[in-house]
Amino acid sequence: MEGEHPDESDAKEETFVPWYLQVQQPPAEKHESPMAARQRLPDLPEHPPSILQPLLEHVSVELGMDDLTLLDLRSLDPPPALGANLLMAIGTARSEKHLHVSADKLCRWLRSEHKLSPFADGLLGRNELKIKMRRRAKRSRLLSAVGSKNTGNSEIDEGIRTGWVCVNVGRVEGGELPEEVEKVQRQEGIIGFGARSGGCRIVVQLMTEEKRGDMDLEKLWTGILNRAQREKERDMELDGDGVRQILDPAGIETAEGSVRRDSGMTA
Repeated sequence: MEGEHPDESDAKEETFVPWYLQVQQPPAEKHESPMAARQRLPDLPEHPPSILQPLLEHVSVELGMDDLTLLDLRSLDPPPALGANLLMAIGTARSEKHLHVSADKLCRWLRSEHKLSPFADGLLGRNELKIKMRRRAKRSRLLSAVGSKNTGNSEIDEGIRTGWVCVNVGRVEGGELPEEVEKVQRQEGIIGFGARSGGCRIVVQLMTEEKRGDMDLEKLWTGILNRAQREKERDMELDGDGVRQILDPAGIETAEGSVRRDSGMTA
């Protein structure tokens, strides 16, 4: 065509590629941001109580706890000291102030929304922290007045920095394992002292990052769970061997219609 340079037409022919020859580029990998990874909710275990999902969402979204972990300790026998049928959640606070404010808000939310009676071990109340800070400042002024170099700024010794608050939610409805339900049903006709309580118990461990690294509760309880699982499998193997020995101590078939050689009788 007139007005079109030959070099331009050659460039168009070279750059044009039919659709069936075009190579599709693989989609770019979506890298999850570190903040989103820290705020990811843990997977729910089997047979969870109804309150577990809203509790984890409240701790993560409303309270801003990071790196939530959920430990299912319901199968431990003997049970942990905190109670039988236990579910333990662990979260990381971003500061000491964030730790105590979040624990206080969690207890208030459980009381108002779910009518529970939680107990927070290690929680400093709103006025308690102010009183401790005032006492520390007064002690520092007195020590400075007498020329002491040690002004007593150890917050840990004075209980100002705990780094760890254990919120015991208490026993909630649901969350029992099927084997526990069967055990309760078998024991319904047994007369004894007290009544067997149902449901499960939930504990929320809130820690600062430094305290969580020092305690490493995940490693501790994971090791206990693995050891309990190995012992359970070994006991099942031993029980199976014992049953086989009782049924057939001489290594002879005892099925219906077989001949018992040791007694000379026909089954």
